[in-house]
Amino acid sequence: MGATGFQPGRIVLLVALTALALIGFASGDPGILSGANLYSMAVFAVEIGIIAFGQTLVICGGDGGIDLSVGAIAALAQVLMGLALQAGIYWPVAILIAVATGTLMGVINGILVTRYRIEPIITTLATMFVFDGLGLVLTGGINIDLTTMPQSFLGLGQGSVLGLPFQLLCVYLPALLILIALQHRTHFGRSLYLVGTNTLSARLTGIRVDRLRGWTYVIAGLLSGLAGAIGAARLGTASPTADEEANLISIAIVVLGGSSIFGGDGSVVGTAVATVLIGVVNYGLSYNDFNPIYQAGVMGIILIAAVLIENLAGGRRWAALPFFTGRGPTAIPRKESSG
Repeated sequence: MGATGFQPGRIVLLVALTALALIGFASGDPGILSGANLYSMAVFAVEIGIIAFGQTLVICGGDGGIDLSVGAIAALAQVLMGLALQAGIYWPVAILIAVATGTLMGVINGILVTRYRIEPIITTLATMFVFDGLGLVLTGGINIDLTTMPQSFLGLGQGSVLGLPFQLLCVYLPALLILIALQHRTHFGRSLYLVGTNTLSARLTGIRVDRLRGWTYVIAGLLSGLAGAIGAARLGTASPTADEEANLISIAIVVLGGSSIFGGDGSVVGTAVATVLIGVVNYGLSYNDFNPIYQAGVMGIILIAAVLIENLAGGRRWAALPFFTGRGPTAIPRKESSG
């Protein structure tokens, strides 16, 4: 693990689970390994992966940091972009509107959490309802048809470059590289790990803790707005209910990728690998006509299994658990609060 938050063991485990998932699905229908299906898997995972990157930074900041509004931000951003496109605004400007809208909503979350001291889970749950409601009001609950928009716009979600999805090669991977550098090669990233691990120590070293945490919500909002724009271009529609599942799935991906829900640990690299696993599982279940009702349960099982396997491999034995030793829950240490 270490101070960098990079966990090679977790990444190896996730790669192994991804390979097992592909083998399992292929045993049922080898056609899933065709180039067209692998292409579709990549497209499927890009948007939730971009959203999960922002969620990684928020959670890494600690103090209960979490953003339950990322899916609602993506939906409202693409709705405003769709309305702008319908009004005849040039599509690059409309995309900037989506990204700027997402950023603004991230600013709102950050201010409420850091300046007004509202718990992150309460703040983002409330803003999730507000953003969802605003999207429904603006559209009347009806999707905005974008199929008649210029092909150059639709190509952002439907095009390809060098045989790979445009959004994967030209949006997702550059965003990953930028965030790797931000998290592991900058003062911001190093400070974020310290803030998430020990708030008091961070304050004593002169780090402006609230400002740093506030910026994570801003970045999460920006990335959610970008993901919303890509999703609208891919589907040819802007929906006020798009990306509803992203609010919780992004958290599951971040934790699966090795980030501690208490903060101070984790990497966008782990998040990216976990996104691949979730993308393969989701696509594979749909491809094999698995009942969608049970897909969320399967992801929950994968999350528990991954953490359990790593804990056992790391030498944590059942006897170390309070249930087997007779120790009460008070024996479990708590992370230090920011006060």
